[in-house]
Amino acid sequence: MNQAAVVISGIALVVSLCSLYRSVRNDRRDITLRLHESLIDPALQAGRRVLHEMQDVENLTLEQYELANRALAALDIAGFYCTKKYVNEKDFLDLWAPALVTLKRSAAPFLAHRDAQRPKPVWPHYRRLVEHAEEHLRADE
Repeated sequence: MNQAAVVISGIALVVSLCSLYRSVRNDRRDITLRLHESLIDPALQAGRRVLHEMQDVENLTLEQYELANRALAALDIAGFYCTKKYVNEKDFLDLWAPALVTLKRSAAPFLAHRDAQRPKPVWPHYRRLVEHAEEHLRADE
């Protein structure tokens, strides 16, 4: 009788662990999809477009400045999610690496402007994510 209880408990433990693993994997997938959906929001797309078309930070309207700022802040959150492993970074970069690398050059003047206003560089998770995006694309070549 005692051995049967141990076997049943062992089976229950294995089933519970498998269920937990699957739940965590599905949660990470769902977070990745929600993050992707939020990043394709029209306002964030408009902010990235402002950065691509920007000639000079000083010439941006307040609305353009806020759109650009929000777009980069959202990408910083994406980088934070990757750093904390809330999402699988490789999966995220499979979707976003080309856009991140393209944005890097366009956003550089805006980042420099924001950095000049702070004692520490802004959006560290975005910067790290862009570096990883470049590595990701090089690895795919």
